[in-house]
Amino acid sequence: MHLYRRAISYFRDDVGSIVLLFILIGVWTALSLLQLWPLAVLIDTVLKPGPAAEIQSVSRIVHQSLPPEVATHIDSLLIPATTPETRSIPRLILYLLPTDRVEQIVGLAIITLALTLGKEVIQMIRTLLAIRIGYNGLIRARVELFRKLQQLSIGYHRSQSQGDAIYRVAYDAYGFQQVFNVFVIIVVNGLTLLVMAVIMLCTDWKLTLCALAIAPLLLLTIKIWGKILADRSMATKQIDSAMTTSLQRSMAAIGLVQAFGREGDEFERFHHTVRTSVKTWLRLHWQEVLYWLAIGSIFAVGGAVMFGYGGWLVYRDQFVLHKTNGMTIGALYVFIGYLGMLFDPLRQLSSSGSSAAGAMAGVKRVFEVLDRDATIKDSPGASSLPRQPRTLQFDHAGFEYRPGEPVLIDVNVTIAPGQMVAFVGSSGVGKTTLLNLLPRFYDPTTGAMKLDGHDARTIKIADLRKHVALVLQESVILPTSVAENIAYGRPDATDSQIRQAAEFAGAAVFIEKLPQKYESQISESGGNLSGGQRQRIAIARALLTEAPILVLDEPTSALDPQHEQMITETLRSLKKQRTIVLVSHRLSTVADCDQIFVMDEGRIVEQGTHEGLIAQRGLYFQMAKHQMKLEDEPISAA
Repeated sequence: MHLYRRAISYFRDDVGSIVLLFILIGVWTALSLLQLWPLAVLIDTVLKPGPAAEIQSVSRIVHQSLPPEVATHIDSLLIPATTPETRSIPRLILYLLPTDRVEQIVGLAIITLALTLGKEVIQMIRTLLAIRIGYNGLIRARVELFRKLQQLSIGYHRSQSQGDAIYRVAYDAYGFQQVFNVFVIIVVNGLTLLVMAVIMLCTDWKLTLCALAIAPLLLLTIKIWGKILADRSMATKQIDSAMTTSLQRSMAAIGLVQAFGREGDEFERFHHTVRTSVKTWLRLHWQEVLYWLAIGSIFAVGGAVMFGYGGWLVYRDQFVLHKTNGMTIGALYVFIGYLGMLFDPLRQLSSSGSSAAGAMAGVKRVFEVLDRDATIKDSPGASSLPRQPRTLQFDHAGFEYRPGEPVLIDVNVTIAPGQMVAFVGSSGVGKTTLLNLLPRFYDPTTGAMKLDGHDARTIKIADLRKHVALVLQESVILPTSVAENIAYGRPDATDSQIRQAAEFAGAAVFIEKLPQKYESQISESGGNLSGGQRQRIAIARALLTEAPILVLDEPTSALDPQHEQMITETLRSLKKQRTIVLVSHRLSTVADCDQIFVMDEGRIVEQGTHEGLIAQRGLYFQMAKHQMKLEDEPISAA
């Protein structure tokens, strides 16, 4: 019940609309109750042989011409108080009708039409209102889930598939709308069931008790199938999420698939996932069919018993005992109609179990994400830190993705404002992991990363990240214009500022050759650009932010020598203006750095300038010897 209440809380802003919805439902129910009576009046009074209609006409005239208390007394003499025709609803309908029988038939037809049209109009309004309320809750659930996904750390997103996140936002969130629909069904049909039970008990309590005798059997059936349907629904959600993930991964890696001729393997993998999904859904539908067969059988038995028992009562009272106050055909018609209206809420309440099972499967998957604690978040009392040049320090920083498997070990580095530094080393030594600590994609497992002596964990994340502009090795390019891509980190930038950043990054050369220049549209993931072009746009984006710390992971890896030289000169021109942190395998890119930190197995093993490290004849020298073709004889550091 806690999950139901929590899901319904997403609709509290629509309380006014929900109250209006229930009012409309109440009016609709009243019209439904009245709709059966015109035909009952037609059968039992207007078309009934004998003086019944004439007596009703006299009664109407008496009520129109005499005081109410006198008319009531005369009326009691004309019509026995226990006859069906004296029930309040038939009396009201007869009072509205003329005395002529033909005119009464026409009048009853008009009343029936008015009641039916009124029901349909209100049904239309309440349906549209319920749909609107449901979508409002869906919007709230989706945006909250999306916000949570944005808050969760890079570590979470790298451990989860993108397809699963997409499925939760796109499909699982519909569970909230379905929960609201189930809530309306339960409230509306519960109240309707109560009203109908009271009316029917007042009409004939024996028949009513027979009708309600099926309720325990219904509850037992719902309980038996409830857990089965809930488990099956959760299984379908999981397998459909896996199918979305499989599709997303295959499309994202389509170039790799085609390059290695793995289309057949990918097809078989996806085909297997689809077949598994269909089998899971078939198992769910099989249980649903069995459930509805059981429910339908229960209602069939209940309806047959009521039809036979009610028919016998009419036969006994009208044809055997000739009771004036017994069960009539019209009264049986109304009762059977009410019985249908009684069974319908029961049927709706029965179906709510199946609907709720599917809805709650999606809701649970949404809450799984919403309840996940964001490992990277503002600590209580986190302080603001205005953007300005600051000293960057790694203070005995260590990090491990999995306990007992350190990636960084006791890293001690101090970088003064305006310095250009580089981290070099072979692949897998922790260079990129170290860069990911700067914008707090991860927090150090041991030690700290500091700005001007402030532990990054005590600084508001938004303020910390304003200090850092990051250019990853795999540049993220959005399917929008070139200008919008460059200005993504600074959306208020002017055209001249965007162009200047593109020139500094060496991107202006190819941008000016595009058909629409800076307004040219880039395809998904930058598919219509080369790797070097994507890299230069990413560098321009970082430069435009004017963040005091510029972090670049392999900034020249996708560039030719000419553009590598251009980027290197750009970085040289930014020295003293910004703190520049590089990770690069190309030592020609880092040769001009103020400090170079050589990493091996997660540790800083060497530190110094390019010339000083060459003179040490250590690990850096071994790397430079292969790249710069240095000789083994001693080389002067000067």
